[in-house]
Amino acid sequence: MPVDDVAEFVEHLVLLGRSNYTIWNYRLGVEHFRRWLDPRSLNAATRTVVGEYIHDFAERGGGRAPRTVNHRLAALAALYGFLIERDSRRASGSWAGCENPVPNGVAGPAHGMPGRDLPQRGRLELHHREPRLLPRDLDPATAERLAVAPSSARDRAIVTLLLRTGQRIGDWSDEHGRHGVLGMRLTDVDRRRRTITVRLKGGRSRRAPGPGYPGLVATAR
Repeated sequence: MPVDDVAEFVEHLVLLGRSNYTIWNYRLGVEHFRRWLDPRSLNAATRTVVGEYIHDFAERGGGRAPRTVNHRLAALAALYGFLIERDSRRASGSWAGCENPVPNGVAGPAHGMPGRDLPQRGRLELHHREPRLLPRDLDPATAERLAVAPSSARDRAIVTLLLRTGQRIGDWSDEHGRHGVLGMRLTDVDRRRRTITVRLKGGRSRRAPGPGYPGLVATAR
């Protein structure tokens, strides 16, 4: 009996412990690609073929969101990564020793005939840029509830610092640099001016208005 590559791929995802939602979406994606290839088989995939499919997929229905397109790319990359690993382990099969036809990361020799594939590039050229969404401001009432929720004055001061100054938790190590709330020193707190020196990555810093919360100095090291 011929091996159904998609069924074996789905079984592989199950064994990896992937969620039902992920398995369902990946199977939906690769089955759609297989129908699009018909009457060609999955073995006909090259970087050019994948590029044509992704272009067609992205333009259908008035245009799909970049995140949807990128998810489909991820499903195809996972499928062919599995086929390559499986056939290489068996030392037999169409994909033994081949490169993944889905451009994902650093490009290498493409599967298929020379001159037939897309130009080699170092990044995922089919990846669609997803719009960067700015974070929404917290509702003042929600911020107030977060600030008073901790039981200790130290924890309340830390949460208030995060809310009022926009700092991150940060780090306190020579390897990653001393920045954020964990990188604070006593000298960073100017109690007279009620300001705080906010230390950023790369040795940069800026001054921000301090929250003036009792126990603030206790958070600095």
